[in-house]
Amino acid sequence: MRVLPRLERGRSGLRAPTPSRPASHRAADAPRATPPGAGLRPVAPAIVLGAIAVALLAARPLPAATLEEELEAGAAAYAAGGLDSARAAFQRVIAAHPANFTALRWLSRTESDLGEDAVGEEQRRLFAEAVEHARAAVLAAPDSARGHLELAVALGRQALREGPRTRLALSREIKAEADRAIAQDPSLGRAYHVRAMWNRKIAGLSFFERTAARAVLGGVPRGASMENAVADFQKAIELEPNYLNHHLELARTWLELKRDADARHELDKVLSLPPTSSPRDARYQVEARALLKKMKS
Repeated sequence: MRVLPRLERGRSGLRAPTPSRPASHRAADAPRATPPGAGLRPVAPAIVLGAIAVALLAARPLPAATLEEELEAGAAAYAAGGLDSARAAFQRVIAAHPANFTALRWLSRTESDLGEDAVGEEQRRLFAEAVEHARAAVLAAPDSARGHLELAVALGRQALREGPRTRLALSREIKAEADRAIAQDPSLGRAYHVRAMWNRKIAGLSFFERTAARAVLGGVPRGASMENAVADFQKAIELEPNYLNHHLELARTWLELKRDADARHELDKVLSLPPTSSPRDARYQVEARALLKKMKS
């Protein structure tokens, strides 16, 4: 049985910025040299009042009970692997409460997960929306570690699908957000996971990528090492021992270090644990089996 993810509260007093109107719309609003009343048809008062009522209803916040129900429905759908249903529930909350921290951070996480299985422009769009909603969550609750965590995750996944220059340009923000999450809440295993991935990626840069880093960042970020990657993955596992992806990525790290026995131990762990730590657990177990098969060949 899956355990529902824990929901949090954050400050929600901020309002979404009002989007600027396109130039074409502004031009359309400008006075025109048209005779008064020309081309106009009388509008029934009932139609005007109906339109106003619809607009007011659309902007009205959800009742507290409905808000809680939507958040719980989203969390339950996410835990069950129904990412599309979870996304829809969190979107309904944000439509009525644009600065609701809980909905924003969960929407970011859901879109980030959906992006992992998407391809092409759909994947880019989902990752971009995940980053956008994570930034909004940080704005709504800057002192919450979980907002910074989701931003680090979303940026990290977005960076992995970009070219070397963009990936390197994002690397500093990814590390900074992971560090903020850990500083604010050292119990978040996924934050250590993000920082471990950062260490492994930066430490494993090719000659071409290191050359690009000098151009983009003025040099390779300091402090990154495979040893730090191992330490952060081990810390993540200590905090969240049943989270399959911690074990899978530590196994990949051991493989890069040519420590096959340690890698095999972690891959066996991925297969022995129940697939209940995230909606992507079944995929992680498929990847673990493939790696074990490759090691035997």
